[in-house]
Order: sequence, then structure tokens, then C-alpha cells
Amino acid sequence: MIKENAIRQIVISAARKVLADVQQRSTEAIKALDQHDFLVALGALAGLEEQIRFVTVRLMVLREVKQIQKQKSDERRKHGGSKKSMG
Repeated sequence: MIKENAIRQIVISAARKVLADVQQRSTEAIKALDQHDFLVALGALAGLEEQIRFVTVRLMVLREVKQIQKQKSDERRKHGGSKKSMG
């Protein structure tokens, strides 16, 4: 469980860093648009789709792992509960 928490924290930390970069670059793009500097705005936006996909995939994996853990926990409770009632 400790290992899983450490891995989860690493993924969350990486996602936060990417999202902070996306936020900063989006702010730069907005400033460039305000100055009608479309080339700079495009440059600031370049690669953001890939970074957002990076975060999305990792968060989807974390969600799936959590869902699987919940299912296993529910199954253990279900099976454990039926054993108690039988005994």
C-alpha cells in the first residue's frame, strides 16, 4: 500500500507540474493575443495538446487503479461477510 501511495504521489506531482506549465503557457498566449502577436501565441500553445494528453492518460490510469482496488475491496468484504454468516 505504501508503494502504491508513493507511485500515486509521483504521478500526481508530475501532473501538477505539467498543468502548471500549461497554465503559464496559456497565460503567455493570452498576453500575446492581447498584443495581436499571433506567432508568439501559436508558439506558446505549441505542444500543449500532447502535454494535456500526458496528464489525461496518467490520471485515467490512477482512476482505473483506484476502481480496481475498490472492486477487490468490495469483493473481499462480500466474501468475508458470507464466510462469517456461514460460520
